[in-house]
Parts: sequence; structure tokens; C-alpha cells
Amino acid sequence: MNLIKSIESLRGLACLIVLFYHYPSSSYLFIQNGLLAVYFFFSLSGFVITLNYFYKIKKFSHLLRFQYKRFLRLYPVHIFVLFLVLGIQTFKFIIIDFYQINQGKEAFTPNEWFTLKDFVQHIFLTQSVTNLGYHLSWNGAAWSVSVEFYTYIFFAAITLMTRNNKNLYILIIISFLYFFNDLIFLRDLFHEKFLDCLRYFFLGSIFYFIYEKIKFRISDISLLIIISVSLFLNNKGLIDLNFLFSVLIISIAALKNESLVNRILSLKIFVFLGTISYSLYMIHFSILYLYIQFLKFGLKIKFKEENLTTAEIGVPIYDTLITVSYTGISIIVAIILYNYIENKFRQKNLKIK
Repeated sequence: MNLIKSIESLRGLACLIVLFYHYPSSSYLFIQNGLLAVYFFFSLSGFVITLNYFYKIKKFSHLLRFQYKRFLRLYPVHIFVLFLVLGIQTFKFIIIDFYQINQGKEAFTPNEWFTLKDFVQHIFLTQSVTNLGYHLSWNGAAWSVSVEFYTYIFFAAITLMTRNNKNLYILIIISFLYFFNDLIFLRDLFHEKFLDCLRYFFLGSIFYFIYEKIKFRISDISLLIIISVSLFLNNKGLIDLNFLFSVLIISIAALKNESLVNRILSLKIFVFLGTISYSLYMIHFSILYLYIQFLKFGLKIKFKEENLTTAEIGVPIYDTLITVSYTGISIIVAIILYNYIENKFRQKNLKIK
């Protein structure tokens, strides 16, 4: 039970880092590489999906059921937010073009963000799988959902092909990861973000099997030592971030129930944040965009830097206040989105055996 709570909390904390990352401010220099939080989530997803499904996919009908369950888990929120973005830009188009009210940049700009081709790719969740469009188009956060959805297909197919033989599964995955840099043709077929997801997801998957073999539990001090050594090795170039993330996940999973870290991660506030993390992640781009428009045109606040979804005043205290308030608003909206859309399909998902 503590393992599930810890994983939920890790999701929530990673999501918060992404939220802060998308509002760049001098106050948050320590998370200017917040994109790595998404890669950490890929590793975490590989670990969790393997834990929950590896031994359940025994025939083709199981594969179809698995992918349908993942579809129900991801798609409803994705399609809702996609059409919300379409609605926002359409409203902006009406205000600017129809009523001739100039509120800054025109609707559906920059042009590479809002094309019909990319909208269709969002419908099929392929915007970050192929090189045919712009992976950050429309709802930029959805790029990771796109690559994860199709990574699940690879996972289920390999699991079925190996007939749940974990040794053969591990051999195939290790071979793929070892020869990854030599598979140049993959870069012509797939987007680099999809290939990144495959690497992080499947190493996290392999580390689940290592976790299966662990018969002992570690203390907070042991966790600190493991993380410190891993960071040192990463800094020296001896291990990459992919390996570092997987080590962190398996170490937290192996913590004693009574450990301080486990007790912190089991706090209701962190578990709840993890529960709504998907809705929060998917909606935060739109909330940030609307909030910046309100501050800029409603309160007449001048920004030093601004693009479609991020802005910066340049005064740390003001940027901090905006970050905290936008995060709070995003959480409130995410709770509504979770209760009325995500959780309804989540409950339907749970009924599928």
C-alpha cells in the first residue's frame, strides 16, 4: 500500500516541477531543467505498468484490453483539453477579428502551433510519435501523452511475444537499449521524444524486475547514500539520467514502511496531488495562458519576456506570487477536471477485468 502511495506522490511532485518550469523566473533557477521531470515520469511509468500488467497479458485479447484501458485512462482528458484550447483560440479570433479589439497577438498564432494537420494528429495522439508536425502544437503538454500511449503498445506487444518470460523480455529490452544509438533509421521513422520515452520507460520496466528480487528494505540513510553516489556517478558521466531515475525509483520502492521519506510521501496532501496529477499536467498550459492574458490585459501588468504560454516580469517576488497563484488556480481547475471527467472514466476503467 505504501508503494502505491509513494508512487502517486512522486507523480504529483514531478507534475509540480513541470508547472514551475513553465513559468520561468529567477526565483526558480533550480528547476530550469524541469523537462527532466517528464522523463522521470516515463521511468516511473515503465516501473508501474510492468508491476501492474506484465503477468496479465497472456494472449492477444489481453493486449487489446490493456490498450483500451490505457485509452480510457488518457484520452478523455486529452480530448477535452484539446477542444478547450480550440475554444480559447476561437474566442480570441472572434474578439480580435470580428469586434476589431486588438488584444496583442492574433488568434491561432504562432502558426506552427495551430495547424489543421497537427490538430488531426492530436486526435490520433501521433503528434510526438512521427516527424510530420510540431510536437508542442495546440496543447503542448500532450506531447508526453502521445509518446506514452504508443509506448504502451510496444510494451504489450513485447510482453505478449515473450509469453511473460521475463528473462527473454529483459534480454530484448537490454539489446534494444544497448544498440539504441546504432539504430539510426529509427530517427527517420520516429520523433526524438518518442525514442526518449522508449528508453526511459523500458529501463524503468527492467528495474521493476530487479525490485522483484529485493528481499530487504532500506533506510533513509541508505537512500541518501544511494542517491548521493548515483548523482556523483552521473556528474562524472559514468551513468546517464535514465539510469539515475530508475535507481531513484527502485530505491524509494524498497524503503522501509516506517522510513521518514515513506511517511512524507504517504501524507494525504502528496497522495492527493498525485491522484489529480494527470488532470493538473494536462490543463496547466491553458490555465497559464489565460492567466497571463488576464494579468497583461486585465491588470495591465508588463512582462519582460513573453511567449505563448510563459512570461516573466523579472522581479523575483512578483514572479513568485504569480507562480504560486497560477499553480493554485491550476490545482483548483484540475480537481474539477478530475472529478467530472478523469475519475468517471477511471472508475469505468477499474470495472474492466
